[in-house]
Amino acid sequence: MISYVIVIALALIGGVATVMVGLSQENKKSSPKYEGRTKTNMVRLVLLYVLALAAFVTIWVIYN
Repeated sequence: MISYVIVIALALIGGVATVMVGLSQENKKSSPKYEGRTKTNMVRLVLLYVLALAAFVTIWVIYN
């Protein structure tokens, strides 16, 4: 059970860190074109995390 908690915690930390980097002022300064694509990029990232979470839950249910 503790391994599930560790995996979920790492996924949450990774998701939060990704969003923080995507919205950071440093990122906007170094890559001005990124600002125009932020919404698209964030939607893709969130979709990727949702799919990964769904895969994890599916595997957990099958093998539990």
